[in-house]
Amino acid sequence: MKKKVNLKLEKEENNLRKRIKVHDSIFKELLDDKEDFRDFIVDFSQYDLEEKDLEIQNKEYRTRLGLRTKYIDILYKIKGEESFIIVEHQSTINYKMSEKMSEYCLAVVESRDKYLKRSRNREVPVILPYVLNTSTKKWDAPRTMKQNENNLYKFPVLHYPKYNVIDINDYTIDELVEKRTSVALAMAFEKAKNIKECLYILEKLKRRKINKKEEKTIKLMAEYIDVVMLAKTKEFTKEDIKEITEIIREILNGKGDLVVSNFEKLLLKTRRQNAQRAKRAGRKEGRKEGKREERNGIIKVLFKNNMSAEEISEKTGIKLSEILKIVN
Repeated sequence: MKKKVNLKLEKEENNLRKRIKVHDSIFKELLDDKEDFRDFIVDFSQYDLEEKDLEIQNKEYRTRLGLRTKYIDILYKIKGEESFIIVEHQSTINYKMSEKMSEYCLAVVESRDKYLKRSRNREVPVILPYVLNTSTKKWDAPRTMKQNENNLYKFPVLHYPKYNVIDINDYTIDELVEKRTSVALAMAFEKAKNIKECLYILEKLKRRKINKKEEKTIKLMAEYIDVVMLAKTKEFTKEDIKEITEIIREILNGKGDLVVSNFEKLLLKTRRQNAQRAKRAGRKEGRKEGKREERNGIIKVLFKNNMSAEEISEKTGIKLSEILKIVN
């Protein structure tokens, strides 16, 4: 009996790890985009950078003993300078972050060592380390290494590297949504603790036209919504997620593959609804007509959202000639 319980717990733990991994990858995917990263730095720091000044770097490095390969979440270089920005996303508090960030900084310095020896520029790279904290708890981990760790790392620590923290708990949902950038909106969704707050964000978006940056985040939300919401809290049920998904579709107004991928589901749903109405009314002809009207309505929505008649025919299996009659 104990073995069965342990296996069940192990399975649940593995599923949770997978959810967290996908969940964290949303922020990494956004921050790997130079435009989104630039917006993020301008939104949440005192630095004003241009997208053209950013160069994304190889994030792989070997540990000091060379036994393991590790990765920095986000690493950018400022073009023409020996200046680097590190961002580590944390959805939980890591109380060893000062050691971890020091290792990252050393890895960057060592990666530039050969280049600097060949060049006339002998200055040590300047590194700006950041932690993006999206946990529900305000960040309270030490931001610098202890002095007695100098011998371990063979590096004069002093007060450096001291990392900065961009803490989701320092902002309200309204402040994040009003920034109108992809990462800020992702942080707003992350901050939502329950279905009510999540719907509040979506209602704010519905009342105004979304921009391309916000659209990117909303599409990621639609793709990973079951993982994101269920990983956050038990307060989100499958019914909540279904409701949120429907509103997301409405906000995106049937753009791109989101509607196409759900065409069959939507068509099946409307058929069932009309079949029930027709059965209750006892009108077979009415049922057929209702199905036809619902199908035609969906085709018109797809056509209005810049999808060609040929594409609609290919995706839905309906004859091209029939689609042309409906949309003309």
